[in-house]
Amino acid sequence: MLRDLQQLSDAPPFGVTAVEGFLTVEGLLQEALRYVPYCDEHRNVWSSHFARIILDAASQVDSIWKATAKIDDPARSGDRLTIKSHFDRFGPLVAGQEVIFFSGVSPRIGPFGEWRHSDFAPPRWWKAYNRLKHDRLSNQKDATLDHAVNAVGALLLAVTYSGSCDVALINAGLLDASAKYVWNSRETRHLRDVTSDCAAKLETGLFAHPLGVFGVDNCRLPGYWMSASPRFNVWWLQYVIQRREGSAD
Repeated sequence: MLRDLQQLSDAPPFGVTAVEGFLTVEGLLQEALRYVPYCDEHRNVWSSHFARIILDAASQVDSIWKATAKIDDPARSGDRLTIKSHFDRFGPLVAGQEVIFFSGVSPRIGPFGEWRHSDFAPPRWWKAYNRLKHDRLSNQKDATLDHAVNAVGALLLAVTYSGSCDVALINAGLLDASAKYVWNSRETRHLRDVTSDCAAKLETGLFAHPLGVFGVDNCRLPGYWMSASPRFNVWWLQYVIQRREGSAD
């Protein structure tokens, strides 16, 4: 599924660590959901287990984007990068993106929804992360299930839209490209630039993310998706019906 050998040689070594880190923290969330299912009544349930998930996922978002920024702009590798720096660099890529969460009553979440506006505002899960990082005991009620789910969803988007982890995502078997070759006749080397007509998606234990669908104006949605995942196919059919009826939020 690689475009050429150059893409393989250019892949930064931290990509594998980033993908493995995501899968590890997703596993923690998956285990927690066995005992506290995601529903409206449980979104604000807090736990030290959720604190661990939030701290781990959010710190990984920060680390992946910092590492990518240093590759993209080596001259500024010594700069102190903050969440505002990430907003400036990666905000346009992730602000409109959503992930499908297969363990909840609300299957779509937008972890970076606050970034759809031109004025910077930290995501709610990031604010919870900062409070927990500075005083985990006093702010333990910020460690909610909702923040944990959004932090892990944000990590999947950070990995995907960093542009640095594509080879690792593919090698981990997380890319379902159906029967199409997603880089065919394209200049880009990044999964984040794949368009919806390629019918490619990333899918993990809890999440899925169709490429080129969210945050795209006038996106052409196929009536069905040639996917190996029945749960995604069912979701896609419902999503397309809602969009065509004008009722999708």
